[in-house]
Amino acid sequence: MDRLSYEYISFGHNYEDLPMEILIKIFEYLNPTDILIAGLVCRRWLEASQHTDFMELFTLSFNQVNFTDDSPPIKDFQETFRNFRSVTFNNVEFGSTEKFGGILTEDVHELSIKNCDIREKKLKEIISPICNLKTLRIEACRELLMDGRLFDIEKENKALMETLSSVENLSLANNRYLSDALFNRIVSFMPNIERLDLSGCHISFHQGLYRKFYPGSQLEPSESVLTFLHISDYIEKNSAKLKYLNLSLTLIDGKSLETLANTPELKLESLMLRSCDQISNPGILRLVQVQQNLTSLDLSLSMRVTDQTICEIVTALPRLKVLKARRCRALTDISVRELLKLTELRTLDVSECDSITGIGFIDGISNKKFTNLRELYVSALNICSNTVMKITEAFPELTILDVSCCFNSVTDLCVQLIIKNLVKLRYLNVEMCDKITDAGLTGLSMGDELAEYLEEQRENEKKSENKPPQDQAASSSSPKESPSQVIERLMVEREQNYYKISLGSKAETEIKHDAKRKKAMQEMCETDSCEENASGYGISRLRGLRVLKLGGCNRVTDVSLKYSFKLRELKELGLERCYQVSIEGMKAIADNCPSIEILNLAECHTINDKAVEYITEHLHRLTRLSLEKCIQLTDFSLDYISMNCKALQQLDVRGCRGMCAEPDLRVANIRSLRNVAKSKPGPYVSQNFEPMIKRPKAPPLPNFRS
Repeated sequence: MDRLSYEYISFGHNYEDLPMEILIKIFEYLNPTDILIAGLVCRRWLEASQHTDFMELFTLSFNQVNFTDDSPPIKDFQETFRNFRSVTFNNVEFGSTEKFGGILTEDVHELSIKNCDIREKKLKEIISPICNLKTLRIEACRELLMDGRLFDIEKENKALMETLSSVENLSLANNRYLSDALFNRIVSFMPNIERLDLSGCHISFHQGLYRKFYPGSQLEPSESVLTFLHISDYIEKNSAKLKYLNLSLTLIDGKSLETLANTPELKLESLMLRSCDQISNPGILRLVQVQQNLTSLDLSLSMRVTDQTICEIVTALPRLKVLKARRCRALTDISVRELLKLTELRTLDVSECDSITGIGFIDGISNKKFTNLRELYVSALNICSNTVMKITEAFPELTILDVSCCFNSVTDLCVQLIIKNLVKLRYLNVEMCDKITDAGLTGLSMGDELAEYLEEQRENEKKSENKPPQDQAASSSSPKESPSQVIERLMVEREQNYYKISLGSKAETEIKHDAKRKKAMQEMCETDSCEENASGYGISRLRGLRVLKLGGCNRVTDVSLKYSFKLRELKELGLERCYQVSIEGMKAIADNCPSIEILNLAECHTINDKAVEYITEHLHRLTRLSLEKCIQLTDFSLDYISMNCKALQQLDVRGCRGMCAEPDLRVANIRSLRNVAKSKPGPYVSQNFEPMIKRPKAPPLPNFRS
């Protein structure tokens, strides 16, 4: 957008005269944030950004605000000319507002009320003007449901029933006081529900509780407890329409899953069972055998899921597109090998499964290309670098890749293959992969190693074509040294290091080595031979990258940020615990990555006030900024943030010992700011820390001793 504005000023191109159809077509290629910024160029571009095709992309969100009639945000909301399809109220105090009713128009299709102290009267005022509501979320609203009388007056509910009859997506998640009577009363207003979310609700699945609250032949819904008995009855009555069900964070067990599976005419497409510790293999097996229309299944944090479950899922659900099994620690390489047989799989999450190694991936890939897989999460797995390289070659269409916490697996060569093969990446997470250096991100001096690996792969492919299957299986495993070779190698290393005496610690040696490497990379980049040495691939090759997380990669320095980070579409950058990043790198980031909205610099001890000044002056889209434990920062950084950050929503300055005890007061003029994370006042603020700029000492207290 800056380039277009520059051409308009310099060459006189009148972009205001472009036909509306062409503007809308151009805007279709932009992400929502860029569309909003484009709307600030001129009035015609603003009209294009308000087109109905883009209204679904934006949500009007009220976070942590207090509503009053004659002050923002109610006053601004009344005067706005914009229309919004989605409105969210999160942790909002509605107070005694009288003008709020009627502000929401019939254009609203999605309404979310979360963690709000709201009463039934105010809820009806909000909902009544909406005539085509598709999605309603009432989550964690304890005051609204505590008395159990919501929608209890029949005479006043006729108009409300007409408003809610169009709702297709209902979420009542995390409501502690939801009961059978309330649930039945709420869903009776919405006969067309297709998606139901009851995650985090206190649902009783035990038969003993059924007998306690429903003794004998009593059928009247209880106002004290929410039971799966009434939920299953509703699912059975609405089975022809229900397609999505979320029962995560509940105590659902195997028998309840069997009851759900045996519901006639029920054809679920998505089922969420995240963190359900009571589910068992028989229940899941029965479910997938009957509900064969499932395309999305989430079993994350469910400890009883085993390889047998995964094998049955693969057999019964060949059209499965999304499977999430994060931290299902009973899974092994057998599950990975079977899951890679699903030809239509688009999202796979097997992170934090301790028993999964690279063998399952290598056996499942076996020189194939998987063109349907778009998202892969393999965080904290015991895989080797060879497995990561195979992944980059087998899944060329990946847009999301998470290999964080694979400490010894992701090397510079792995990063080079990620950049070379996965050019469509939009999200890359390599946090805590401390083997990554500037060479991997810039491609400097990586040409020979990369060419050697590619040549080795070609030779292995030629050999594998002529080998029988048994020999191929033997060659797939990594070669092991014989005992004699190990002894010989250790003797050679001992002779080489025998006369080398080091008086420093291991940490000191690593610091010196990192400093030498950074100096060599810096000299290489500044000389004329930079292009000759850059025979590898730089991170700027991933032009569409929007999220990059490098937290804990402490060998990454300013060299990578200055000479390789030219990512115009980057929205989120994580550099926490990158100790060698300083003001030089921050200047390069601010100049070459102008679209950054979320920046994490926690524990970057070399960041100072000048770096914060440059960041805040050039990154105008910042909404979240983390400066936790940046010990060189003082109150000047807060002043720079206060002057320059007009869109900031969250600020983290915990552990910044050079700042005042109340940093939120220094940035109180930022209207968009909703949360300032700060440390509790303690003795370190004034006693044990001497800031860079010395302030006059306070006069001593008088001595009151007699």
